[in-house]
Amino acid sequence: MPNRRTFLQSLLSTGTLLATTEASPIAETDCGRLQASSVQGVHVFRGIPYGGPTEGSARFLPPAKPAKWTGIRDATITGPRCVQGPGNIFLSPLIGEYFGGGRPNRTELARQTDSENCLNVNVLTPGLKGKRPVMVYMHGGGLTGGSSALTLFSDVHVREQDIVLVGVNHRLNVFGYTYLGGLSSKYATANVGQLDLIAALQWVQRNIANFGGDPNNVTIFGESGGGAKISALLAMPGAKGLFHKAAVQSGSVLRAGDPDTATAAARKLLANLGLTQADELQHISADKLFAASRNIGQPAVIVDGHSLPHQPWDPTAPELSATIPLIIGCNKDETSLSYTKDSAIHTLTEAGLKERTIAAGIPAADADKLLSLYRRDHPGESPTDIWFRITTDRGTRRNSLRQAERKAEQNRASVFFYYCQWDTPISEGAHKIKAFHTSDLPLTMRLVRFPESEQLSKQLSAAWAAFARTGNPSTNALPWPAFTLKDRATMIFDSTNSHAINDPDRDTRRLLD
Repeated sequence: MPNRRTFLQSLLSTGTLLATTEASPIAETDCGRLQASSVQGVHVFRGIPYGGPTEGSARFLPPAKPAKWTGIRDATITGPRCVQGPGNIFLSPLIGEYFGGGRPNRTELARQTDSENCLNVNVLTPGLKGKRPVMVYMHGGGLTGGSSALTLFSDVHVREQDIVLVGVNHRLNVFGYTYLGGLSSKYATANVGQLDLIAALQWVQRNIANFGGDPNNVTIFGESGGGAKISALLAMPGAKGLFHKAAVQSGSVLRAGDPDTATAAARKLLANLGLTQADELQHISADKLFAASRNIGQPAVIVDGHSLPHQPWDPTAPELSATIPLIIGCNKDETSLSYTKDSAIHTLTEAGLKERTIAAGIPAADADKLLSLYRRDHPGESPTDIWFRITTDRGTRRNSLRQAERKAEQNRASVFFYYCQWDTPISEGAHKIKAFHTSDLPLTMRLVRFPESEQLSKQLSAAWAAFARTGNPSTNALPWPAFTLKDRATMIFDSTNSHAINDPDRDTRRLLD
């Protein structure tokens, strides 16, 4: 148990001391007791282990349960994230302050260490007693990077909505998504990064009642890579019964990778290290292993026949999760972050827009008709604005709609679709990124950098919390009808005029289809 001086120093290091006025609570878990910090009525538990070490002989294998401890464990220090490349979204010169909600302690809250042994969760709760809805955040960053740090910024969401918030760190990149089953039967069960998420959800089932949460009312949600992880979890037998609702934000993935391609990547990894046997990978240092994986292709969830028996969303929605209500959606300008330094895109002419549209695979015979529909439906927008719409509609929005359609076809649980179109004022020089990929996520967590988005943030936060409580995101202030194949109801989120509409952009959608 830390002494008082150590405990106060840890609070100073995390930037929470100025906001702390309550006594620090102690929570019970099945492995031991934990001491938290408190921030204006919200208890913050950091770095709680939900799994054992994953290095050495445990590398590439399903997670083990954590060891028990004696005494009171200090849960005021942020746990490590998985080994990954440099970078931290909260320290990004472009969107870091936006994701931090303008908080003055942003840098301190974002401070993390990297480790292969990274199986830990954060829990934020208004109280240790009660049966609140539980929201489990699965972070983005593809399958290569990121962490659960956003939850440490989100005490306002927890306080206002009276929910329990959990954030999960787990194995990523080469540590979590290397498929070795084609090289050794020892590793036949793949997707250990996904199995870590399942282990975290099992920890929630065993322990969250001691944090004031209801284990029978658990919602998982995540954006980008987090949405991709959730798309797969909805088809993984090991996850069945561990959660009751899900939200996939700008991360709908319909197909997983195949073992043959993944095995070829594993052989390349071995060659990069001068090795011949899969077991030899367990003896390489974490830094050397990560470095050797940088050129073997993007990691992916794999249909391994064990943890994931078949394609998750193709050709139909998974029967395994047919009764789970979903929120699915995306943002208007999903692709704008890819063009922040591309002056040619930001100075597009009408002729240049048509040229790029054809080069992107739209038949020349359809290009004029498609562009005329965009101009009709969105008058006054620049060629750059239209380009962001086209590339989003053909990518993230299309996948989101496909996932919603296949869920609606099952007709076993409701699906709610959204489209966030608030233009942030953020720009890279003169290049505006508008409703960029992930721009709705901090608002959902009540992180508001710009006052004009305060109302929108309250709407998003309230809708996600209502969904976590009841399976329906409607609120008294903002009714949200379910998506059906007939009406295709879509909630349009904007700063001053959020509203539901049936089948927005219908004509362009049909032409693109």
